[in-house]
Amino acid sequence: MAVFAIANGTAAQAVAKPKRGEVNESPARKLSTGASLADQAYAALRADITDGRFSPGQRVTERALASQLGVSPTPVREAIARLEHERLLERDRRALTIAAPTVNRLRQLLRIEAALRGVAARFASAHATESELAEIWRVHQRSRRVKKRGRAIDDVAGEVLALTREFHAKVDDASHNPMLVDMIATATAFDWALRFRAARTLGALYPAREGLREHGDIVAALRDRDEERAERLMVAHTLRAGEELLTFADSDEVETRPPSAENV
Repeated sequence: MAVFAIANGTAAQAVAKPKRGEVNESPARKLSTGASLADQAYAALRADITDGRFSPGQRVTERALASQLGVSPTPVREAIARLEHERLLERDRRALTIAAPTVNRLRQLLRIEAALRGVAARFASAHATESELAEIWRVHQRSRRVKKRGRAIDDVAGEVLALTREFHAKVDDASHNPMLVDMIATATAFDWALRFRAARTLGALYPAREGLREHGDIVAALRDRDEERAERLMVAHTLRAGEELLTFADSDEVETRPPSAENV
């Protein structure tokens, strides 16, 4: 099972993951009028890739995707071209597959993510409104109060990860720089599955006090309008947490917890 987070990770539910090489035949979502169908197709498919609805390495076809979305192949073709440009889809001759990044590539993406999130935190400390800062603080407080006792690990992991995504998304949005937000979204396209795997493996140790403390320090820097400190703390937090997550990248099941598991 994998977690499918809805719209910026504010909610999550378990969904069945197709086997490698299979196309998910269940409807992803139906598109509507309003924004162009190509834009809607791009947004819908991108969300399905980054939220884990499609498996890395899974083969897909233009026709099947169009059928799932309830549109003609033309807007899907345009969406596919954009996703290939972002390297979320890969084409080998005529076969189209969901990108399956190597650990080395994930580590490179982590470095990029850390730099971009640091800039976002710097911008947010300068440009965030008081209401935005208050909302970032509220999300952090909700993360600290997640109930664990008597709940399934998957439920706790889903809630914590959704709140973590929401926290970072609100900091990113508070930068008031849409281009930067889009770049961060591309750099973090494949981190959801790793985060969920880590959360399930760590069980009661997740979320760790270290990560929550770092979020609290970032919130304090933002509220102090300290641009340099906000950027430095965000970069350090992103790199530390990301490197811990990469310990889960090589296998689907981790038999023993890494020595630094408490810091994820």
